[in-house]
This record gives sequence, C-alpha cells and structure tokens, in this order.
Amino acid sequence: MPTLVLIRHGATRWGQENRFAGWGDTPLSVAGWTEARKAAQTLRRANLEFDVAYCSRLLRARETLEAITETMAAETLPVVVDWRLNERHYGQLQEVTRPAAIAEHGNAQVVAWRRDYHAVPPLLEDDDPRWLEQVARFADIDPTRLPRGESLGDAAARVRPVFEEEIGPALKAGKRVLVVAHTSSIRGLARVIENLDDEASAAFRIATAIPRIYQLDDDLTPQSSQDLAGGGRAGVRYWANKLKPRGLGRF
Repeated sequence: MPTLVLIRHGATRWGQENRFAGWGDTPLSVAGWTEARKAAQTLRRANLEFDVAYCSRLLRARETLEAITETMAAETLPVVVDWRLNERHYGQLQEVTRPAAIAEHGNAQVVAWRRDYHAVPPLLEDDDPRWLEQVARFADIDPTRLPRGESLGDAAARVRPVFEEEIGPALKAGKRVLVVAHTSSIRGLARVIENLDDEASAAFRIATAIPRIYQLDDDLTPQSSQDLAGGGRAGVRYWANKLKPRGLGRF
C-alpha cells in the first residue's frame, strides 16, 4: 500500500516576528530546527522509511528536510527540489508584519486575503526590490511563470501538476514518499488526494513539523490518514493550530 507523508517546515525567524513569509527566504528559527528533529524522531518511532523526498526551493523547507534526514541517518535519500512546492505568494504583503498589514488595509481585508480561497493580495510591481530579488533567486525559471501574488486557489493549481507528474507516479511505482513543504502547498496536495472542495481546502490546516501520513490504495485513493502529533510541545502545537480562531489577521 503506497505511503505518503506530508510535513510543513518548522517554525521560522519571520514567524517569530509575525511577518508574512510567502516566497521570502526566511530560515528556520532555533525552535524550528528542534521541531524538525523531533518530527524525524516521531517518524523513526513509527518505523517509517522513505525512498524519495520532495521539497520546495525555499530555505525553511530545505533546512527542515536537512534536519530530518540527518536525524534519521538518511542523508543519501534522493531529493527532488521543485519550486512549484513553494508557499503561496503573498504579493505586497510579503515581509510585512501582520499588525502593519492590518493597520494599512483593515483586519477584514487581511482576513479575506488570508482565508478567502479566491482572494489575491496586491501584486508585486516590476520595480519592487522583492520582485527583483525573487527573479534573481529563481533565474533558471522563466519570469513569466513566477507569481507576483496568489490566492489560495492559485497556489493549489500550481501544486497540482507536481502531484500528477511526479509524486503520484512515484507512489504508483511503490515508492515511500516524503514531502516537506508549506501550508498552502500541502493544502494543494491534500486537495488532490482527498478531493476537497474550495471551502474544505480553505479550512485545511497543518501545524509546523507535524507529520501527516496517508495510506493509499493502488489508485491513490486514501484509505487512512493520521497526524502524528505525539505528546508534549508537538501535541500542544497540533491542537493550537486546529483550534485557533479564523477571524483574525494575526496568527
């Protein structure tokens, strides 16, 4: 039975500062490195091993995967790094603190940009330093393919081909697959796997560094799913993520 494990990266430095990260390349915080190593320990206790890993090109995901493979003594695990697994692009909100965004645009608008499945934040302009840095960092990608800002739905549409072209075929070939990515890109994968509609997709959440395991049949229909929250701080993180209010711009 094909096995797929999805993991959101660990906590980040920008997260500590309450900033919208998006495609900004914030590293993990000290806590994030600890979360990633504990996720690896959880995977090891569950006797999970992998044949291939997929990861976004953003630093926080790559560092999380690095911590996991080192802790599991799996440094030789083949890794596919794909920019399409990057986080949702927050446009002009990127790098901005949530209180500053709320002060400028109002809480209702910020909530809409964050939670409405089709709402798109203001796009980066051609002369925006954040756009110029992004184009330079992804110089191997046609700039016309790179987003300047995305809705939740846009990010999910970007992720879908990765599952259809890469992850799905690997699972059908019998490989045990690990994906380390972000809230919105994992949401996009869950949308495909679980056949979620827009409302369920928008409501989907995953806490930092909590492994989500799918057991799939040969047609990649999920037979079971489980979040390995464990106890201690990981359990607190899991339930805090599940129960946090949805009506606030800050989170």
